[in-house]
Amino acid sequence: MSLSEQTLSALQQLMAQNQALRASVQTTSDAHQAAALIAEAAAKNNISVSAAELTSHFEQLSAAINNQALTDEQLTTVAGGMSDDEMMLMVSFLSFGFLCAMKSMADVAGLKGAVGMHKKFC
Repeated sequence: MSLSEQTLSALQQLMAQNQALRASVQTTSDAHQAAALIAEAAAKNNISVSAAELTSHFEQLSAAINNQALTDEQLTTVAGGMSDDEMMLMVSFLSFGFLCAMKSMADVAGLKGAVGMHKKFC
């Protein structure tokens, strides 16, 4: 069973307002212990949620995150590279449009990729 939007919102507010709770949760490396700390603080603030519900919620989130594949563009960005869009913007800006014009001419001449760019934005 997932947590209601109302409960999630109340827990977010609790975590935002309670610096000591946030620090305690951040220092634990165990999801069950974190769930117990949050459930205890929630009970003191009239938020109805159990440690078991929180643990289940954490497990669902973890499974969803682990099943997400990054796109090639996201992988490039995470690795410190630039996306094709960012590369074209930078090249166009730094070369005052000259390389953008060269790429367009190379594309028209049938030399796709000759300038090292894969997208046609020029």
